Amino acid sequence: MRPDQQSNTQLRRSRHRRRANTDSVFVSVRCGMSLLEVLAAVILSSMIAMTGLMFVRDHGQTSAERTCLAHRARLQQDAELYARETGRAPDAKLEAIRNGNYGGTQLPQCPKHDSVDTQTNYRWDGTNVICKYHPGS
Repeated sequence: MRPDQQSNTQLRRSRHRRRANTDSVFVSVRCGMSLLEVLAAVILSSMIAMTGLMFVRDHGQTSAERTCLAHRARLQQDAELYARETGRAPDAKLEAIRNGNYGGTQLPQCPKHDSVDTQTNYRWDGTNVICKYHPGS
């Protein structure tokens, strides 16, 4: 036998072990994971990670939405009170409720509104107070 054939034969023998109860049957000993097993593990771990990330949300975004919702609810009540007491709806910019009887002299602004002007960014569409930064909520 040539030396390179001899080393290959020894290598093949070292990768196999005999079963304890039979002398003629060899069992393959695996040294690692197959490519399919590695891909399955990566796919499963990424699915678990994505499921977990769905429930994690930016706290600043959540608090801004809740603050905006509270401002709109308060302005909605003030606008409805104004409509009941005066018999007419407030204007689109809600200037009619900007007084001490209804919304106060300073109307609230959406937290996403970065301007410091005195006018509010909320609008009256005839039935509801809406925000251009949170239109669907």
